[in-house]
Order: sequence, then structure tokens, then C-alpha cells
Amino acid sequence: MLLGYQDSITGVTGGSMAKPKTSNTKNQTAQNDAALQNKTDREGKIMNAIANTSVILMSTMMDAFTQVMVKTTVAMASGIAGAMGGKEVGEEVNNEVKQKMPEVDEKMKTMISDMKKDIYTQMGQRRKEIDPLLSNPIFDMGPKIIEKYDFKLPKLTQELDDNTFAQYMQLLVSEDAHFAEMFKALVEWMNSLPKLQ
Repeated sequence: MLLGYQDSITGVTGGSMAKPKTSNTKNQTAQNDAALQNKTDREGKIMNAIANTSVILMSTMMDAFTQVMVKTTVAMASGIAGAMGGKEVGEEVNNEVKQKMPEVDEKMKTMISDMKKDIYTQMGQRRKEIDPLLSNPIFDMGPKIIEKYDFKLPKLTQELDDNTFAQYMQLLVSEDAHFAEMFKALVEWMNSLPKLQ
């Protein structure tokens, strides 16, 4: 008769104690947290890949433009000075402009650093607009391309400091074959992405 009773406190037949179901809830919460973290990591890698590739691309164009402008300025200034004051004056102007090149390079680095910060900020501000697009699997291609290469530097899927960024630019300027291959693939990937309205 005692074996068949139902404990009114525990709600268990036979008098045995009920085990709390907290382990299932904890497991579910941990799984949800892990899924959210993976989603956040994925989105962060995609956003950084887009931002860093954009900055490198714009830096390359700016650098090429600056080089053309400096060479043109040197040629014009030394040519005019040479015509007005002779060959020696032309060479003197040419040397003066060349001595100013490190100053131009520093200004370029500052501009690139400011541009990088601006792109990171803009992407952060437009995150809500961008997030719905990120469900498209094409966005995963960029981080996959980046993961294939190791330059002994933090990956382009991370937010980079100016020093690391300068090292990537050096790889580009020195025409490193592996970097050129990766960068070409990244530019093609960026061109294939859906555009924001």
C-alpha cells in the first residue's frame, strides 16, 4: 500500500525524489550562447575582411595616384627651373622635391590610417543594414580565402592596427606572389557581393 502512494510534495509515485531538470536547461543555454558567439565571430570576420580589403584597395589607388603626381611635379618643377635658371637650378629643385618624399609618405600613412578608422566606423554604424545580407553564404568566401594564407601577421579577418596594416601594404608594394594571389581573389569576392540599397 505504501509503494503505490504519490508524494504530494514531489509529485513522484513511489516516494522517490524527483531530479531537477536544470542540466538540460544549462546545456541548452550553453548551446545558445555558443551559437550566438559563432554567429558574432563569423559576422566580425566577414566585416573585417570587407573593411581591410577595401582599405588596401583604396590605399593602393591613392599610393599610385600620389606617385604619379609626385613624379609629374618633380618633372615640371625641375623642367621649369632648368628653363629659367639653367641645368644646375633644375637639378637642385629635383633634389629638394625628392628630399620631401619621406614627408609625403608620412602624410600618406596618416591619410590611410584615418581612412581605415573611418571605414571601421562606417561599417559599425551600418551594421543593422548589413546584418540581413550576411546570411548569404557568399559572404563566407572572403574569410575562407584569407584563412588559406599565412603571412605571419594577424589575419585580415581581424581589426588591424596601423603597424600590421603597413606590413600588409609592404607585401603588396614588394609584389609578394602569395599576397597578390590572395588579394586578387579577395577583390573578385568583393565584386561578387550583393550591394546595399
